[in-house]
Amino acid sequence: MNIAIIGFGNMGQKIKEIAETRGHTVTIMIDPVNINATHKNISEVDFNNIDMIIDFSLPNNVVDNIKTAVSFKKNIVIGTTGWYDKLPEIEKLIKDKDTGLLWSANFSIGVNLYYRLIEKAAKLINQYDEYDIWGTELHHKNKIDSPSGTTKELSKILLENISRKDSVVYDKLDRKINANEIHFSSTRGGDINFSHTIGFDSPSDTITIIHSARDRGGYALGAIKAAEWLNDKKGLFNMNDFLNN
Repeated sequence: MNIAIIGFGNMGQKIKEIAETRGHTVTIMIDPVNINATHKNISEVDFNNIDMIIDFSLPNNVVDNIKTAVSFKKNIVIGTTGWYDKLPEIEKLIKDKDTGLLWSANFSIGVNLYYRLIEKAAKLINQYDEYDIWGTELHHKNKIDSPSGTTKELSKILLENISRKDSVVYDKLDRKINANEIHFSSTRGGDINFSHTIGFDSPSDTITIIHSARDRGGYALGAIKAAEWLNDKKGLFNMNDFLNN
């Protein structure tokens, strides 16, 4: 494929690197500040010779970027978060323009498989009241949000599958935790990419399930594989559709 990347920061640069190792070409890189980008603004770009657009830009730009993509009848992969309140509008647009869009908060195949492992584990633990549940996450010093989007998704999975838990506490606790709560703590520091740990703890033993990312390569590879999958499809999709097929 001939690929255009919107948002040529660390993730965009890694996507270009991985895409080229898989035989694709990246001829358009759009970013307002990166001097290595080919364009500063999407309005400057002619997408007619592009096969696929991959967006890792900013939330307030995503909807306009999608509208531009479908105006050229191009499929688009979205890794930007923070725009999901617009999904109903975007779904109608994708259908009306007969194009394809795949979105995800996390394109790492390992993370998406981790979600499924945690879901299966939670359903098993739900049958055994002697196990309490906790979580912790570690991210690099430059991460700007806490808890992470991955942590929020893991918390959602746990609450949906463990009936004795109905609340997650992300802040520090200066009290005894309540029986209905899960404590999910966050740590920020250093250069580590990230890790997430879910613990199931009884008086006699502890079960821990950990996912750790070494670098951004897993996200970039997942985004490229998703783009390859989306290339000949029409409609609105997410990573579950990709993994299921």
